[in-house]
Amino acid sequence: MAPGAAPIITAQPASATIPLDSAAMLTVAATGTGPLSYQWTENGNAVPGATSASLTTAALQLADSADKFTVTVTNAYGSVTSNVATVTIGPRAPAQRDMRFKHVELAPALEGIEATNIIAEIPGNMSEDTFTGAIGSTLMVGNQDCGTSANLTSCAWLLQEFAAPVGIQGYNSSYQADSLPNLDSDLAAVGANSVLTSLDEQNGPGFAYGVFAYSVETDPTVSDGFTMQRATVTDATLATTVSAMAAKGVVVTAASVNSAAGIDLVAYGWSGDQGTTYDAQTVLTTYVNLGPQALTLAQQGYIITAVGTADANQMLLVGTKVHGDTLPRNLAYAGFQGGGGTSSNGQIVVGYVFGNDAGNNPNLPAVEILLAQ
Repeated sequence: MAPGAAPIITAQPASATIPLDSAAMLTVAATGTGPLSYQWTENGNAVPGATSASLTTAALQLADSADKFTVTVTNAYGSVTSNVATVTIGPRAPAQRDMRFKHVELAPALEGIEATNIIAEIPGNMSEDTFTGAIGSTLMVGNQDCGTSANLTSCAWLLQEFAAPVGIQGYNSSYQADSLPNLDSDLAAVGANSVLTSLDEQNGPGFAYGVFAYSVETDPTVSDGFTMQRATVTDATLATTVSAMAAKGVVVTAASVNSAAGIDLVAYGWSGDQGTTYDAQTVLTTYVNLGPQALTLAQQGYIITAVGTADANQMLLVGTKVHGDTLPRNLAYAGFQGGGGTSSNGQIVVGYVFGNDAGNNPNLPAVEILLAQ
């Protein structure tokens, strides 16, 4: 009779970064004369009941970060122990279909398609585009690319589209420009399976009627679930209003200064996210400080959920995170005069900004700023 073969590991368990409050799944593959038995260890201690080729942990907490796992495979002819797999705890990931967070959880699998513009002309035509089965960036906001000549006012808003990852049922991304008197009726018509991801109102000199543009993400797999809330605030009431919404599970996704010098906020609750409370932080800043301020929020664990205007020379950032989550998040920015960070693969555009800080830095050339997370 031929001798039996001792176990040989053919696929080692892999180290991984796991979102806070999520389970890790580790697997091993081995050959050898059966039957094979398995015993997993965590930091050198046997895990009770972990006696198969895969291990699914309980929900992991910060204290579990850097825990080390091995598995020993045994049969009648010997045993072999795997390499160490280290589990690192990362920030909580938004639910896959939670569009309030700009699809940051899908970002590593997205591929850019192309950039395009939405145009508004008054008097004239308002443009709109819908991209089926695609994920969209926010619109460019700020001191916009608007001009007036021959009694024609024209504004343009830059955007970018991304192919949805393989295996993810497609989203639809829509972009609309319209005259300001239609703002309330347009937003009221946004469906309950959709989320407004950016809003930009233009009330500059010479804009006889005023124009605005907005972007909407739609989940075609559901018919409802997202509940829009709107509020008008001032600089003084902004922070308390946004924080109060977050404490009730409501996330601000778009903001823009309005013609009455207030700030219009658009926010959403989601039926798929009952019971979660959030922390939210707002920042009013100049154009040139937008990137560093967004980076500071990310380092504190915030996802940038809204980028908008506060007045002609200030920008508004809203960062949102699950209550108590302090783990840093990645963010890159680009486009500042004199340098700055750069966006990288594996991130999605969460903010486009165009402006020139005219009131604070009258000699500063116009800048285009991109935030990616």
